Amino acid sequence: MKLIILLLGVFFHTFTYAAVTPWLDFTYKNGLITIPVKASGIDSYAVLDTGASINAINSSFVIANKLNYTHSSNMQIEGAFDTQRNKVYQKVPVSFFGIETNLEGLPEVTFDDATTSLLFGRGFFQLFNTQIDYPNKRMRLLTHDHLDLKKFENIDFKIQKGFGQPIVKIDIQGESAWMLLDTGFTGGIMIERRFADRFGWLESDIQKSTFSGVNSTGNMETAKAKEVTFGPFTLSNVPVSFPAEGNKVNLVSQYSSTASHVKGTKVRGIVGYQVFKHFVMTMDLKKGNMHISTPKSN
Repeated sequence: MKLIILLLGVFFHTFTYAAVTPWLDFTYKNGLITIPVKASGIDSYAVLDTGASINAINSSFVIANKLNYTHSSNMQIEGAFDTQRNKVYQKVPVSFFGIETNLEGLPEVTFDDATTSLLFGRGFFQLFNTQIDYPNKRMRLLTHDHLDLKKFENIDFKIQKGFGQPIVKIDIQGESAWMLLDTGFTGGIMIERRFADRFGWLESDIQKSTFSGVNSTGNMETAKAKEVTFGPFTLSNVPVSFPAEGNKVNLVSQYSSTASHVKGTKVRGIVGYQVFKHFVMTMDLKKGNMHISTPKSN
């Protein structure tokens, strides 16, 4: 909460006379949206992840740069395959978008790439309406009073009660399902194995792979959905992953604290980059509205 209040003050001071920021270029790193930041004065990247309930620091970055932060406590972090107790650090110097601040209460998570320093979760996205132009690798921020997205929404989208997670309704081969909208998921769709069985995918030709979660890895299988409807658009041959036999996956708690779980809408899986990459997505993660479109021709 301290981070959110601080950033609100800085952002609103910066953009008092500009309700819309200029387009800001971002970089794809293995399908993840990253922005340039400095952490402890070191040039690095932050991952922007709507699926994460927390902000966090990459343990690989800390180790590679031999950094020493104040370790104040520990936090239970739920990953895709297990739960782990991670260190929480205080007073991490960070600068991004012209802002210089110290971030508090950052738990460790693990990315293999040590040039990734930070993860910014939903607290970042709730500050403004966020417009992400995936094909052109750019984004911009719009103040909530500048654009009432409810007037333009063209997809079923809401904030899940209790969890605070952004969820979107999609249609997979004629069956509707609510999915976590996760800019931090590099695949297309991830579902439970028993849900995959409804489509006959367990008996079909599938690809086997290993999926890396925040704390550990697990074995997955991938099939192709013939059609997926995402708002007014229909996509073909979308990759759908599900746990291999004998494996389990936590579909809605990647990079989450275990402290804030109550029942809400039934969420059947996660939708990510392989779906989003075609669109311009404008999201209000404070009120729960979204509009999607294809990019305009230059």
